[in-house]
Amino acid sequence: MPLFSGTDLVLYFFFYGFLAWITATIFVSLKEQCYRNFGILNLPILVQPALIMIFLIFLSSGKRVSTPGLLFMTFLYGIFTNNISLFFLHKFYQNKNSREIFPKGNLKISAAYSILLTIPGYVLLKSFHPLLFSVVSLLPLSLVHLLAALLLLSLVSDIVLLYLLPRKYYIKREEILAHNRKLRLGEWISRGIWNRIYRQYPSLLAENEENSVEHGASPSAGIAASDQRLQQQGIIFAEGIHFYKLIWMLLITSFMGDIIETVYVFLTAHVLMRRSSLVLGPFSIVWGLGAVILTLVLSKVKKQNNLSIFIAGFFFGGAFEYLCSVFTEVFFGMKFWDYSYMPFNIDGRTNLLFMIFWGIVSVLWFHYAYPPISRFIEKIPPILGSVLAIAITLFFLSDSMVTAMVMVRATDRKEHPEPRNAIESFIDQEYPENVVRALWPNMNFLGE
Repeated sequence: MPLFSGTDLVLYFFFYGFLAWITATIFVSLKEQCYRNFGILNLPILVQPALIMIFLIFLSSGKRVSTPGLLFMTFLYGIFTNNISLFFLHKFYQNKNSREIFPKGNLKISAAYSILLTIPGYVLLKSFHPLLFSVVSLLPLSLVHLLAALLLLSLVSDIVLLYLLPRKYYIKREEILAHNRKLRLGEWISRGIWNRIYRQYPSLLAENEENSVEHGASPSAGIAASDQRLQQQGIIFAEGIHFYKLIWMLLITSFMGDIIETVYVFLTAHVLMRRSSLVLGPFSIVWGLGAVILTLVLSKVKKQNNLSIFIAGFFFGGAFEYLCSVFTEVFFGMKFWDYSYMPFNIDGRTNLLFMIFWGIVSVLWFHYAYPPISRFIEKIPPILGSVLAIAITLFFLSDSMVTAMVMVRATDRKEHPEPRNAIESFIDQEYPENVVRALWPNMNFLGE
């Protein structure tokens, strides 16, 4: 069963091109507090990021393609597409200002831009594309063909209107309907972002309105200037037990937990073993979730002396470890730890020694680890911290969903080794048995 067809690639091209345009629009709207038209087309897509993603999808489907090889070839492809696109633009825009509108970049600029596209593209390929592939594969084939045909027709029409007809007839870019729709969509996105920011920080809106009255316009705009004004007002990002602080804490402690486990295993077993919970990134979700939930639990302890913290951590840690073990066994058919050989264990999922360890860790966390991490997070500029917290949330959700798909299929392969649909075929090629074992070397299937 093929992992993609021509029509699938068309849908992917337009989806990732639109996603890139949305990302660029959001970035500039935050940076400059206004909408700027991006892309060489009147359609709301960016061509080169879309081509990079298509290249990654195509190349990763080949056999014996390593991650370094994939990244290196995509990097070279990015330099090539950047220069070839500038060449054709100068040909289409046959006027004296064409090289000012689309300046010819040097090799350093092209290389930097290629890296800027390659790394996020690889992250999307591993943490999001399996989800998109699953959605597209569930659509009726006739609908996929129809959507691809309509999108290609719109692309051809846009190129004709934008580059071919103006060479014979005088047509203003602003008169094209697709351009007007793109303009309205971009301005709607920009206004929506800042309206949300103003709802979260009303003092910022009041100050901007005051500046507009006194100076006719805001003297400074964008996320950097706004964050500076908020910090001058004494506004602290995610103060106290805040959702955004917990998201940042999940990121930091998941990374720290992965590093700690890796070092511990290396020092004790003299083996450099991957300890990450997810398919992409050095993140141990058990550590991250444990830190987040532990923070919430300890914040509710009325008498926050060492004994109360130890008792809360003792029972919380045992319950958390037990439930994590049950969850992975029930939903994924996998077992990541078994303490049946240790005394005073509970179903092999936790034991007295580790519960005592959780109690000690709780005391250390509350007094020594949480305060500096909390202060570090609160020093992040408010708007920037909020935007990045949303991006972190989306990344973890996407990465976790792909991880769940891989784990479920890894277990299901024991009974159904041959893929039964396009989704299973995709997972089997991207994450075969040897890759799964490399991702989670300490994992055992139930019954093994």
